[in-house]
Amino acid sequence: MILITGGGGMLGQYLREQFQNEKIASLGLRPDSDFRVDLTKETPDFGNTRFETVIHTAGTENEEMTMELNLEGTKRLLAALEQNPPSHFVFISSYQVYSRDAGENIDEDTQTWATTGAGKSKALAEQYIKDWCQTRDITLCIIRPARMFGNGVKGESLQLFNDALAGKYIHIRGNDAKISLVCAHDVARGIKNIYKHGGIYNAADNNPVQFIDMVEAMTANAGAKKRMTHLPADWAEWLWRLAKWVPSIHRNLAPNIVEARMKTLTLNGSKFAETSGIKYFDTISVIEHTNKNYPYSEGVVTSKMPVHEA
Repeated sequence: MILITGGGGMLGQYLREQFQNEKIASLGLRPDSDFRVDLTKETPDFGNTRFETVIHTAGTENEEMTMELNLEGTKRLLAALEQNPPSHFVFISSYQVYSRDAGENIDEDTQTWATTGAGKSKALAEQYIKDWCQTRDITLCIIRPARMFGNGVKGESLQLFNDALAGKYIHIRGNDAKISLVCAHDVARGIKNIYKHGGIYNAADNNPVQFIDMVEAMTANAGAKKRMTHLPADWAEWLWRLAKWVPSIHRNLAPNIVEARMKTLTLNGSKFAETSGIKYFDTISVIEHTNKNYPYSEGVVTSKMPVHEA
């Protein structure tokens, strides 16, 4: 049996599709979860159930909750598995375990040096899981996805969708920083093929894009590509000081956010693709809904990525 934590989340849905021929149990907050547990507060009770494989996708980028869920929640999960440890454990980490200054084409041998709450909590969880699995002879697979997209996208990416469609996103003129993207569909396909191998893998489609290209692709997903507002850096700073109490201004022009978006951080996802045997879809074209080869209508994948007001 396979346990998927966060089974109702974006990646969890794609994993359930990939492992549909296996017996699956889900853990999460949704009413239809097999184990309805809040890992920020509770330690699961699996009784005498033993899972052959655990895929731990549950996590958050919410800075107020990162340590409690990404690290402490992971510890609670492992404590619950102590009685009957699995043979294979897959941990969904994050590109944020790398420094924002790491640069371009970084591979899995690059030293982790997280600067965000999400990154720090994921890096600490990685180490805790490594130690736990090593002492129990469990095959561990750590996946570090780039910014991930798919049906049910949440967090900062969902907010960017909403801001872009509402015309509230503001781009700093001259910002040509690049980022890496990946489809949740590809991450799930790859995991299906490598979870028994073990190892650490970056998951990225190896087609870095500028931040502004990603945001404008989001508007194309909703039907019509729009050009975003561009401001010089000094004007943007002045606007933030004048109206930082406005949520959309704060989300887009707060100094720490502007600084992060102006740093290039791209991953080399070749190891993941080569080991798993998958060929990545071009994520930006999937977001735009222009990729004719992507299985939009299959399984959990819908024709459009749903965008909801946050």
